[in-house]
Amino acid sequence: MAAGLNRTTWNLDYPGPTTFPGMVLWGATTSGPTAPPGPYQVRLTVDGKSQTQPLIVKRHPLRSATDADLKEQFDLATQIRDKASEANNAVILIRSVKQQVKDRLAKSTDSQLADAAGKLTANLSAVEEAIYQVKNQSSQDPLNFPIRINNRIASLLRVVNTGDGKPIASIDPIFQDLVGELKVQTDKLQQVLAADLPGFNKEAGRLKLEPVAAK
Repeated sequence: MAAGLNRTTWNLDYPGPTTFPGMVLWGATTSGPTAPPGPYQVRLTVDGKSQTQPLIVKRHPLRSATDADLKEQFDLATQIRDKASEANNAVILIRSVKQQVKDRLAKSTDSQLADAAGKLTANLSAVEEAIYQVKNQSSQDPLNFPIRINNRIASLLRVVNTGDGKPIASIDPIFQDLVGELKVQTDKLQQVLAADLPGFNKEAGRLKLEPVAAK
């Protein structure tokens, strides 16, 4: 900002879920929860010096939702956002490992390394495809290919974020089902990384190649 009078607008949104390049979702959102009514602080930092001022967020006076309703909406949206991030972070991790494996394969034609890579990447891809619809390339593709876990979680987030009000009773059971489905896949991911990645890194080490890191 330039010196002098400046104006900034806060849209009341908290950060949205983690995303990854090229992610295509259907009927979902990547927006974060809306701040509920209550006391906040605004902080201005200039030349290393900070000043704070109290700020009160009030609910819309013409809407029937109570402060408690909006807090419940915020809390559930935050939980759903965090699970959407967990799902997307799993995809990011899988793609990082697969890219590293591809890099190592480009440096060697060893058959044992290739065999270990094939097993590792196949098992990683199975988890990736259960979490995200990897066939999606454009916004129209979900019409032809079924949405996966991360899309369903992000769709639920969109439902909870829409409007001001207490979440409907059916939201939490649906969310818990999705949490269970995601856990099955993240558990599988950890099993693959624990069982198959060391085998690949053993072959890579034999060839004096840098090990693949699960990060």
